[in-house]
Amino acid sequence: MDSASNRDPPKCPCCSNPWQAATGDFFAKLCQECETDPSASDKNAGTGLSRANMDFDVHPRDNFFLYSNGNWMKNNPIPSGYPSWNSFMSLRVKSQEDCKSILSELEEKLKNGTSVSDEEKKVAFFYRAAMDEAAIEAAGVKPMMPLLELCAQAANSKDDKEEFAKCLGQLALNFSITPFFSIGAGPDKKNSEHSMAQVAQGGIRLPDRDYYFDEDKEEQRVAYKKTMALMLTLLEDSTSSEPSEEAVATAEKVYELEKTLAEAHMTKTENRDPHDTYNKMTMEEFINVGNGAFDFASYFEAATGKKEEEIGDINLRNVKALERVAQVAPTADTDTLHAYFRWMSVASCAPYLSAPFVNAHFEFYEKTLQGTQEIKPRWKRAMEFTENALGEALGKLYCAKYFDETSKGRALAIVETVRQALEDRLKEVEWMKSKVTRENALKKMSKFGVKIGYPDKWLDYSPLAIDESADFLSMVFKAREFDNLEEVKEMNSPTDKLKWFMTPQTVNAYYHPNLNEIVFPAAILQHPFYNKDADDAVNFGSMGAVIGHEMTHGFDDKGRKFDYSGNMVDWWTEDDGKEYEKRVEVMVTQANNFEVHGQAVKGKLTSGENIADLGGLRLALRGLTSTQNYNPNILIDGFSPIQRFFLSWAQCWRQNITKERELQLLTIDPHGPNELRCNGPLSNMPEFHEAFSVTAKDPMYKDVEARVNIW
Repeated sequence: MDSASNRDPPKCPCCSNPWQAATGDFFAKLCQECETDPSASDKNAGTGLSRANMDFDVHPRDNFFLYSNGNWMKNNPIPSGYPSWNSFMSLRVKSQEDCKSILSELEEKLKNGTSVSDEEKKVAFFYRAAMDEAAIEAAGVKPMMPLLELCAQAANSKDDKEEFAKCLGQLALNFSITPFFSIGAGPDKKNSEHSMAQVAQGGIRLPDRDYYFDEDKEEQRVAYKKTMALMLTLLEDSTSSEPSEEAVATAEKVYELEKTLAEAHMTKTENRDPHDTYNKMTMEEFINVGNGAFDFASYFEAATGKKEEEIGDINLRNVKALERVAQVAPTADTDTLHAYFRWMSVASCAPYLSAPFVNAHFEFYEKTLQGTQEIKPRWKRAMEFTENALGEALGKLYCAKYFDETSKGRALAIVETVRQALEDRLKEVEWMKSKVTRENALKKMSKFGVKIGYPDKWLDYSPLAIDESADFLSMVFKAREFDNLEEVKEMNSPTDKLKWFMTPQTVNAYYHPNLNEIVFPAAILQHPFYNKDADDAVNFGSMGAVIGHEMTHGFDDKGRKFDYSGNMVDWWTEDDGKEYEKRVEVMVTQANNFEVHGQAVKGKLTSGENIADLGGLRLALRGLTSTQNYNPNILIDGFSPIQRFFLSWAQCWRQNITKERELQLLTIDPHGPNELRCNGPLSNMPEFHEAFSVTAKDPMYKDVEARVNIW
């Protein structure tokens, strides 16, 4: 589609939606019930790349991101229900559409009396309740009453240290409301075979501690306090359109309480340090954090249902934050505490409540903070709720219907090729001088675990009771309690190495340092990340780079601090470690020099992802050129394999994004902006320079001494 045309933009033949469909050989369903597939008219469809997405008015030597994606960006404005539109989001929508189809079929089976499993009933009942807006509107805040009563009980018991802590523990276990801090479970960083209780900073409802202090976020702070006041008012009168004077004054006090907590929080960058966030202690030692002013033992007993000796050791990720909790929690006045607990509760529950709460939540958290213009249709929100509650149950149905098992074998083949490339690189990397360091690196690489598609062991939802007659919010609370109890099971227990931390229908991938494994859910094995009909150059430039990215995380500035068994062990010689960190600083400097709307990227925060992007791309290219059928002289659509490899990489990062969302991510996201993630690695690669005739005078070129050379 040509956005420069004077004709009216094409519309969906079903609903006349004016959003222009995606160009090229992929599409996403942008409306609720229909689709158009523009690939039918693309002469390059089926090759895995699309010239229609490219902007040939931009030279690849100037900005490869815009050259590869310029026309796609022109022809794909952000849908009004989203803060950004990109490859991940389009596949996310497709995944939701697929799950919607599954649930529609499931509903038909229930209506027809066809036999379905108990787990399938739970999924169907939950989604049905989420879609029942009339019942949700009629219920109002009534389903919140048990939670609000517990908030009052907690505030009124502040002078009884044990009872106060127990009430807060019940808020966490039964409702997932976590004032002050949060708890969970995870592997012991120095004994990965064993999992332990984890305690982390929390208790704030702005996205990050920096939102309370950065000068450029004053407008967001003002809007936040107004939203807080409005929601507190709505709890008293759901017909209100403006906050009461009393609520405005109360919100100011609650905000100051949160700000006091946030002041002691680690920054996002500090929180990446695995050493600084490892503070293992006994419960007796934990009780004494803050000189015993807060009864952490009683909290844990209420939040877990376990006795002190059953809980075992604890890792306190953020010591100063919990010391601040011990100062603030017992000394805040009762009314402010009560309002704080109510605010934490209503902010957490608002998306599941009636329209006034839903709209107030959307206006701040999505429109103000992210720039989203319209709330998503009900079914998409209901799908998100269902995935949060019963993600693996829905994922099991998703894989049974949509996952192509043959993709798993092809993906595993790419994994092995990229793994071999990593092995070769580790054997030759010139700056690693010590034989001991090199042997340890190779051992870690050889022990990588790989999971593709879906879990070998699905989560057992049989303990989760979903009553068809219950109100929706009560179902949400039941699901939250189930999740919390699953976490409790992992405390002071052998590490569950079969557990997945993403559902199969999630469009993403991850590396887990404590398990030393790379994981690729079923939903990412789709175009543009994977195309079974495309040539190797395209698949290695996309899926191969994703695989290489996750492998490189095992050797990024954080992952390198864990050994082959997932334990935090320094397996580097002092000289090799210093040389590594020196090279990381070059990457940090490169990112610091990239700006978004006049603000610099946080190079240290994004360093792990930037290292993985460059390392993954290099490994994928090395893997491609090692394949048996690789022939550098074969052209497809006028591009060589190397050129198609880089184009495939670039087209994975296509995106349009609101200013608000881009600035938000700059503060909270360890991933850099998409343009940096595309162009940054390429500017460090001589193979890219050669493929597109990039010279020293071109923007896509970096001088040799300024390049990153790690993996």
